[in-house]
Order: sequence, then C-alpha cells, then structure tokens
Amino acid sequence: MSTTTNRNIALISLGAFIWSIFFAIQGQFLNDYIADLTKYTPLIISLMVSLVAITGAIASIIAGSISDNLRLDFGRRKIFILIGGTSSTLLLFLLPLGKSIAIIVGLNVVMSIMNTVAFVCNNSLIPDVTSNQKLGKTNAIALFGTSLGTVAGFALMLLKTSSNVFFAAGAICSLGFLIVGLFFQESKIDTKPQKWHVEIKQTFMLSNMKSEKNFFRFLLSHFFLHVGINCYIPFLLIFLTQENNPTSSELIGLGLSLQNGEVLIIFTVMTIISLLFSIPFGFLIDKTNKHNFLIISRVLFAITTGLFALTPLFRNSDPLVIGILFIIPFSIANTADIISRGALMHNLAPVGKRGQFIGLLYLVKTLAQIPGVIIGGVLAQFLQNGYQYSYMIGAIFLLISIPFISLSSLKSLNIKTLDKKITAGS
Repeated sequence: MSTTTNRNIALISLGAFIWSIFFAIQGQFLNDYIADLTKYTPLIISLMVSLVAITGAIASIIAGSISDNLRLDFGRRKIFILIGGTSSTLLLFLLPLGKSIAIIVGLNVVMSIMNTVAFVCNNSLIPDVTSNQKLGKTNAIALFGTSLGTVAGFALMLLKTSSNVFFAAGAICSLGFLIVGLFFQESKIDTKPQKWHVEIKQTFMLSNMKSEKNFFRFLLSHFFLHVGINCYIPFLLIFLTQENNPTSSELIGLGLSLQNGEVLIIFTVMTIISLLFSIPFGFLIDKTNKHNFLIISRVLFAITTGLFALTPLFRNSDPLVIGILFIIPFSIANTADIISRGALMHNLAPVGKRGQFIGLLYLVKTLAQIPGVIIGGVLAQFLQNGYQYSYMIGAIFLLISIPFISLSSLKSLNIKTLDKKITAGS
C-alpha cells in the first residue's frame, strides 16, 4: 500500500500545526510567564533551556533508533506520536499549578522529553512517505501547518489568564496528537530489525561516519544554525513586549502589547508571508540544487536576523509598523531556509536509518540550545542592550554554518563529475 496519500500529507501538516502551538506556548509564553515571577533573571531561562536540551538530546537519538527498528502492526513511528505527544501536552495543564520556578522548570523538562520523542518520529514520517523529488513540496505543505500554528499559538496568548492559555493549548494539542497518532497510515517494513542500542553505537563508529560524511557535514551546519537561533529565540517574546529592563531601565525591544494583539499582528504578517512563499519555494527547491538554494537562503536569513536587532532604534516612530517592516524580509528568508534545509536533511538521511539520523539532527539541534541560550542569557544579563546583541551574535553563527552546507554537497558533485568523465571516455 502506498503511503504517499493526501491524508498522510494533511496529517503531517496537522502535526506541524500542533507542534507550532506547543512550541509557541512552551518556548515563548512560558518564558514570558516565568519572567513575571519573583526571583527571575535571564539566566534562569538559560538554565531551563539547557536542561531541556540535554534531556531532549538523549531522548531524540533513542526514540529515532527504536522507531527505525520497531515492527508493530499499529505503526513504528506513530505510537511515539500518540503516547509522547499527548503525554507532553497533558502536562501543560499542570504548569499554572506550580508557582515556584523550580517546579515549572521540572515540569518543562519532563514535558520536553515526551514531546521530543514524538517530534523526532513525526519528522521521520516525511521522508518515509515522500520521494526525494517531492521533498521540497512536502516540506512546504508542512510549513503551512507550522505558520498557521504559530499564529494560533500567539492568538491563545490573548486569553485573559495564564491558566486559560495553558489549558486551551493543552486541550487543542492533545486532540491534535491523538488524530495524527491514530489516523496516519504507515507502510509495513519487511527488513529485519536491529537492536537499537547496537545501531546507535555503530552510527558513531568512524567507518560509518565516513560512509555518511555528507550527512555529518550537514549536521555541523545544523549545529551552528541552532546555536545562532537560540541566542535570541528564547527571549523573542520578551524582546517584542518589554520596554525596559526592570533592573537597569535599559531599552530592551519594541514594547509591543501582547494583550492588545500587537504581537499577534506581527506573527500574522509573518504567517501570511510564509503562506504566500511556501509552495513556490517548495516547487523551486525540487527543481533546483537544494544545497545552493539553502546557501542563498541562509545568507539572507543571517542578514535579516542581524537587522532585526535595529528595531528598537525606531520604536519611537511606530513600534508596530517598524516590527512589520522588519518581519517581512525576515519571514521570506526564514521560510526559504526552513523548507530547503528540511528537504536537504530528509534527502541526506539514509533510507534504512531515517528515524535514527533525524534523531541525530534533533540531538544536535537540542544540544545547540545550550551554548546558544547561554550566550543570549549572558548578553541579556550583563550587557546594556544585550537582547539586541543576541540577534547580531546569532546572525554571525548563521553565517558560520554556511561552509558546512557547501561541504555536504561534495560527494554528489564528485559523482556527477565522475559520471561525465566516464561518459566522455566511452
């Protein structure tokens, strides 16, 4: 039975929609919620994200490898989405009950472990049901869900109380994960499974790393990308909404209103831009060189990220208008980067070990949170205008990632050159 069905593609997009809501609440609203508690400092968020990263990194590689080698009639990947996804979102209901930072951090770590397991397996479904020639299109459709979910997540933040935000997000995400987990159609795998811990050990053997060296080069690019992103992303909502640092009265960001919907307007504009460009970018990626497209996208992503640090300088004009003007080019570059890197990573992941290797990507992504969020937290804690500097440092790390994207194409380029020589010689 072919699993490249409209239903499966729609469920992948639904999964992306649900995860965007979850990440908006867990990754942004929760940080802003903690910022309003007593004894808050930016380094607390750095500590929390670091703990989440370490535990998530371990969970990602284990879950990916187990799902590769699981043989259940129900499905090898969606069982993790069903259990891990719903478990993590049910914990959202407990967050308002914990008024101490320690309890909230603990709940967030457990929640992240369960959600990481589900996320890795959901991401592995994309190459499972899509041919290499259509990875750009499928990733673009998934980004549709991601974009709409981001707006939905920030729309939930307009609810009157924090408890209502957590409860509503928990209910919506739980239902979504149930639907994806129950109704996705996985094809049966006939290959003989391996012991997951043996497979993980073999992956890190030097000989195996050499055989998949392009993937591991891309892995390095992925690491620097997410170091850069995590310099600023945990503090994004604080940057958008806070006018001054309460401890030093320094300028932080745009000073937009969350409750009046100004932040929602920013992310709605971002979503509209993403929706407009997703499908065209997806088709273009499928028709062009994925490496070159990603390199161009990454350069533009770095430039627009660095420029976003300048927004507070113009906030006296009209902070909402300034935010919109800066978010439009950022959204275009970000959309191109997300789709092209998704298509490339799914293309590079070995067929028989997709779950494990995509788990490796998530492991690297989560580990990259540690240096990224520490750098951002230190800048915000100790430097005047530190929140702005985090965007500039983030842009530098994005640029550092580019050479590794180029290196990950060497093998395919050499093969093409060799084929031409053989053809010419014959």
